[in-house]
Amino acid sequence: MRAAIVGERAPGTILFAANHQSWMDILLIGGATGASFVSKETVRKWPIAGWLATMVGTIYISNSDRKAAGAQADRIRRALHDGTSVAFFPEGKLNNGTMLPFRPALFGAVIPPVDHISVQPIALDYGTHSQELVWPSGTHAATNARAIFARPGAEDVTVHLLDPIPIDANSHRKDVAEQCEWAIATAIGQTVDYEPA
Repeated sequence: MRAAIVGERAPGTILFAANHQSWMDILLIGGATGASFVSKETVRKWPIAGWLATMVGTIYISNSDRKAAGAQADRIRRALHDGTSVAFFPEGKLNNGTMLPFRPALFGAVIPPVDHISVQPIALDYGTHSQELVWPSGTHAATNARAIFARPGAEDVTVHLLDPIPIDANSHRKDVAEQCEWAIATAIGQTVDYEPA
């Protein structure tokens, strides 16, 4: 990938929220921010993606247990408090390159405010060949990786580091999720798929 970074990484410890399209998202966001990641526990065992995720210090969570969301947000909060910036994908899963609504639960990691930490949305745009580059739902990671590596030359991708959202005593995780969702969808010119197939 040939990445162009638009915008600037917010200074200090940040919670990054990004749209999710591919296992390559990890490399792109990690390279642009230096953040650790939040991912579902099963990713640890995936070929290539699991290795990449573990290599960058991923915080693994169980996304099948909605009751555990508070504890998961607390794990992220502790990492942020210790000075580790964290990135996550609020959609929770891939949707063939289109955006899903952002789940608000993990935004609770910064509410109430912790150490003046902001949330910075990141919009990933895989450009004119995005439909050939995204990770299609139901496709095995190794199959998708082979298809990507077989493509000739380098592909252009834009990483938009959008304006950070300050968190204060009046912030609510649902509002912050909606602000991030809107900012990212606007940056890449997409509408959110509220009723995925």
